[in-house]
Amino acid sequence: MLWLLLLHIAAVICWCGSLLYLPALMTGVYSDSEEESHQALTLKVFSSIATPAALVAIASGTGLFLTGGIIDRWLILKLTLVVILVMCHALTGWILIRTEQAPDKNFTLPCVAIGITAAISIPAIVWIVLTKPF
Repeated sequence: MLWLLLLHIAAVICWCGSLLYLPALMTGVYSDSEEESHQALTLKVFSSIATPAALVAIASGTGLFLTGGIIDRWLILKLTLVVILVMCHALTGWILIRTEQAPDKNFTLPCVAIGITAAISIPAIVWIVLTKPF
């Protein structure tokens, strides 16, 4: 079970790091000549790092829940905050698709909102897991 916990922690670190990095990457300033490579890099980070890390984090977290038999109120609160991270991930993917379809449209405000939401949710999850307040 220790290996599952280590896998979960590693995947969560990669996923959360990606959720904090991608909104900044999507709103970054770049020249017109770099637009195609910038879009390709953003898509590569999302599809090759963030999404697999999210899937591994969720699968290993589910495994920990099932093997550990943890059923507490703090876990429900933690899972609620994880749903917020999943929504941030889905919105990031949606914005990536929209930037391909409408490259001239400005998505700075939604990206900032996603970044702030993730930046608040991540430490809240860590606090709940470490303190188990109830």
